[in-house]
Amino acid sequence: MLEEIEQLIKFIRIEYEKLTNSWEHSNYYERINLKNTQVYEVIENKLILDTIIKYREFINENNIDLMIDFKKFNSDNATVNVRTKAKNSIEFKIKNYIDNHENGKVPINKCFNDLFGIRIICNTDISFDEIFNLIDTKYNNLKCIDSSKKEYKATHVYFKKDNYSYQWELQIWNKKDENNNIKSHEKYKQDYVKWENENKEKRGGNNDNTFYIHE
Repeated sequence: MLEEIEQLIKFIRIEYEKLTNSWEHSNYYERINLKNTQVYEVIENKLILDTIIKYREFINENNIDLMIDFKKFNSDNATVNVRTKAKNSIEFKIKNYIDNHENGKVPINKCFNDLFGIRIICNTDISFDEIFNLIDTKYNNLKCIDSSKKEYKATHVYFKKDNYSYQWELQIWNKKDENNNIKSHEKYKQDYVKWENENKEKRGGNNDNTFYIHE
């Protein structure tokens, strides 16, 4: 299982570097230091939010090719899926950070470390220590954290070029934790759905849903 995860990490690195380079040479790109810029500044500077949304749109333009490429990692041993964060979810996350996380005095890159996410669900259990040792030995430029909290059990790996580039997130789950992890996500989504419904009329009733290969 560790070998399959390593192959997936290699592939993500290549795709991340390729798309980040394309993003930086696109008409969408604005050079913003995402470590020094904080979430609350989005309210004061429309350019920041516009750039986040444009990055999401840029990823979506390439999503069909990405979905096809990531599909090849599905096997009897694991399931891989991808998603781009929904526009409404981006706006809700900004509000949530301003209301509940130090009044939004948190770096943009910490808040939006998952605008594009990949998830691998492993049928054979793999521990955080095994993944961390792999990252530490072969990919020490990547960030690997144990994101387990309460019923949610997962290892997250983050891909980042520099402080001016958005991160991608790889979630690594064990199959035995899948149901509890989904329930944990659903608890967060309950607040999001409530907020979205309250603002539905203002948004003309349009929803902008994420897309997974498998869910």
